[in-house]
Amino acid sequence: MMFNKSNNPIKIKKVNKKENREQLAKRLFETADAGFKNGSPWEDKHFYHTLEAVNSIIFTASIDEDEDEKIVGLLIASIAMIEVDIYMIVVDEAYKQKRIAYQLFEHLIAECRKREVERIFLEVRVSNRPAIGLYERLGFDKVGTRKAYYSSPIEDAIVMQLEL
Repeated sequence: MMFNKSNNPIKIKKVNKKENREQLAKRLFETADAGFKNGSPWEDKHFYHTLEAVNSIIFTASIDEDEDEKIVGLLIASIAMIEVDIYMIVVDEAYKQKRIAYQLFEHLIAECRKREVERIFLEVRVSNRPAIGLYERLGFDKVGTRKAYYSSPIEDAIVMQLEL
């Protein structure tokens, strides 16, 4: 079990999409906004619609802080039969380097194996060396490039795949 700065355990869980979606979408947005260098690439409404989607799956990493549960990381994916596309993986800047992203992936991979998923896909900025290193440690392989896929700043994406 991993611990945060205050020695509180970090809890990984699959989101119950029946919770208060508006409130949860706001909390997911705040986590993404705190984790991405240029702020969240999604607005609250994108998180809300993802919570409504039947094929989406969301894992969160949280800590107990001041009698409240703070989300410090999240992984959002879409499951389509035997394939999964990861839409977002982010950890709050203050909680990076604590293996939270790795733990989120472990939970996703376990869920995928239960559902007999065969492949997981994701895109990553070509300049995001730490993320690429993590994905390679998890067993992902580079399978393609998407030119000018990202904005703010414009940058190519590496497409990566994990065969389960």
